[in-house]
Formats: sequence, structure tokens, C-alpha cells
Amino acid sequence: MAEADTNGVELIELNRGEAGLGFNIRGGVDMPHVQGDPGIFITKIREGGAAALDGRLQEGDKVLEINGVCIESVNHQEAVALFLESGDTVRLKVLPGAERAILERDGSIVRKGKSTGPTQALWFLGGAAAVTVIALYTFYRFRLRH
Repeated sequence: MAEADTNGVELIELNRGEAGLGFNIRGGVDMPHVQGDPGIFITKIREGGAAALDGRLQEGDKVLEINGVCIESVNHQEAVALFLESGDTVRLKVLPGAERAILERDGSIVRKGKSTGPTQALWFLGGAAAVTVIALYTFYRFRLRH
């Protein structure tokens, strides 16, 4: 079962199978996975686990709640303990794609096809340098002939 609210937050219910929930997490107030955000992030979906079989939870999603318990400001071990003690049916509140959105916002990665800031300036300068070299070469060749 999945529901989405107006902020893009999704509720995902997973049934823990023999292979477990089937994902790895990183983050927490004691060891942030994303600079400036102490949240808990999904870093790997393991084949055969409940998350992979369900298909909705993805790497880079930020987990906001486990069975109604807010984990936005817990340390890593507290989050792990909540997952281990969550029972057979686990209700997660997640923000899909949060890691990528944070990195794009902070300029750590650039959206495909949309250069901004220093990256755009470097491309511009590189292009200008190439045009200058070609113009100088052409001028030099012209002067040699005449």
C-alpha cells in the first residue's frame, strides 16, 4: 500500500519476509550521509528483500518515520534499532529522491543538461579559449601566406 501527500511524502507498507526488509540505510545526527542533513537515507536495495519485491522504495529516498515514529533527528543506531524492532509489517513515511534533490539544491551535482554556477562558467571559459586558439591559428596561417 502506498499513499502520497501534497509534499511528495509517501507512505509505504512492507511485509518483512524471510529475506527481511531488504535495504541498507545510512545517516543520523551522529553520522550524516548527506552534508547538512542528519536524516536517514536508503543507500541500497537488496535483491529478494521486501523492498525490492515491492519496488517503491528506492536508493536515495529519505525515511521520515518508521511505524509512526519520527526519525528525522535520531542517531544511526536508534534508526537501526527501530527497524529491527518494527515487527512483520513496517509502515514507512519516505520522501522519494530526497538525496538527489538535496545535492542538486546545494550544487553538489548538476542536473543533466542544466549547468549552473561554476560549472557553467568553466564551460564558457573553455569554449572561449578554444575559439581564441582557433582564431589565432587562422590569423597566423593567413600572415604566413601573405
